[in-house]
Amino acid sequence: MKIAYLFILITPFFSCSAFENENNEITYRWDSNELVIENGTSETFYYAAFEQDILAVIDWAPVSTEENKLLPNTVRRLKAKDIYEYEAGDTIVLFYWSGTEPPHEVFENVKIET
Repeated sequence: MKIAYLFILITPFFSCSAFENENNEITYRWDSNELVIENGTSETFYYAAFEQDILAVIDWAPVSTEENKLLPNTVRRLKAKDIYEYEAGDTIVLFYWSGTEPPHEVFENVKIET
């Protein structure tokens, strides 16, 4: 009976989030023809990903919508075909930011080799 009570008490601590990100940060990787973005923070972020060379010819600005919302402790997977102008082997630029309106408290970009 004591084991049952112990199980009931500790279960909520193991089910709080979908994954554990030890560094409490945004992480990303290219995996099986997908861009995987993990938000290991307690903040909501937004993201956009483009093929690197197309950025020189498009007029892009960060837009925060439900479609590109990255909630705390969640993972998003973007298929290669959903990244604007991406072709196999291209470099991807991932932008992520906090807040729905500028000025954004956090605004970062990273290059990802595929």
